[in-house]
Amino acid sequence: MSNSKTFQIIHALIPDVLAEPDLLPSQFIRKYWQVYQVQYASNRNLNGSVFEELIAITLVRKGITPFYMQAQVAFIPNANYDLVVYSEEVGPIVLSAKTTIRERYKQADLEAMALKNVHRKSETYLISASESETLARKNRLDDVVALDDFIYVFSSEYDDLLDKISQKTIIEAPTIQIVEKSQKFITAQNYWDLL
Repeated sequence: MSNSKTFQIIHALIPDVLAEPDLLPSQFIRKYWQVYQVQYASNRNLNGSVFEELIAITLVRKGITPFYMQAQVAFIPNANYDLVVYSEEVGPIVLSAKTTIRERYKQADLEAMALKNVHRKSETYLISASESETLARKNRLDDVVALDDFIYVFSSEYDDLLDKISQKTIIEAPTIQIVEKSQKFITAQNYWDLL
């Protein structure tokens, strides 16, 4: 974890991420999010990074690895995706973690649109801790262009999403060779020789 304060908090809250294996992902996040809110003063930046780490831990607990955090994707400038899982079936699956949605869904939708322009089958889900905002956005899915769904993290819907992702073949994202084959590789030095 790049933010050492977040690391300290997560480690203090959850020394063993695989403990309590009977907790569903939504139950796990609910429990530790509530403990975090009781034990630590509210801080918007810290809240977001702790929330993101809790989602990451549920991926690990569910066996959805490898995944990438704060990831940049080739050919998509100026976008940092919160969590990216790469599958053989659809390519990138993005989990955009937002404690509250407000207007931030617009940025997540733009990033999802950019991703779908490069990876047509990709999926992007906005995961939120706000039930009312999630429900309001779900009822207005036609307002977004590329987000696949809004998911309330403390519900069975989140558990179902992780079940769906875990059924895919999760792999490391492939490296991209821009030009794979060419009859001629031209340089200033060999141009006349190859003609």
